[in-house]
Amino acid sequence: MVAQSDTNAPKPPKHFVDAAEPESVMLISSPPNTRSAVWGGLMTARAQSLGVKGVVIDGRCRDLSEHRESNFPVFARGHSILGQSPFTRPSELQIPLEIRDPTLPAGEPAFPSVTVNPGDILLADIDGVVAVPKDLVERVIELATEGRRVDGLCMDDLKAGKGIKETFALHRGK
Repeated sequence: MVAQSDTNAPKPPKHFVDAAEPESVMLISSPPNTRSAVWGGLMTARAQSLGVKGVVIDGRCRDLSEHRESNFPVFARGHSILGQSPFTRPSELQIPLEIRDPTLPAGEPAFPSVTVNPGDILLADIDGVVAVPKDLVERVIELATEGRRVDGLCMDDLKAGKGIKETFALHRGK
């Protein structure tokens, strides 16, 4: 998405939702600090009819109850009652997107920007969203599996009354 006033940015040949691929998870990026939504209930209805699995929005959405009633996963930075068209418009499709936390100063070392490429794997739950490059999927699965195993051991020890410091030293080496 770009600002509606941006007349120089390209325009897609068809509506961005109509261009979605079946079985995909859509990633949409709006200009930083955009107050309006870039996704609503009508977009969810069309995406579902195309077989889209969900949407991740670097920006805001609206019509939260419609997404929930449709059982369609929508993950967004925030929500708004304002619609998309007066404020932003679609521009390019199937391009790498740089995702950066707009609340942090540019170049903040603790949270660098992340580039998500078409075909990367997007995983989301109530805690947030992770983008995994295609060529790192196997390694990420290995690391996540081991992390879950170690956390399970820690949870067992903590529930058994052991302290954090000793538990982490035993299982995490810290």
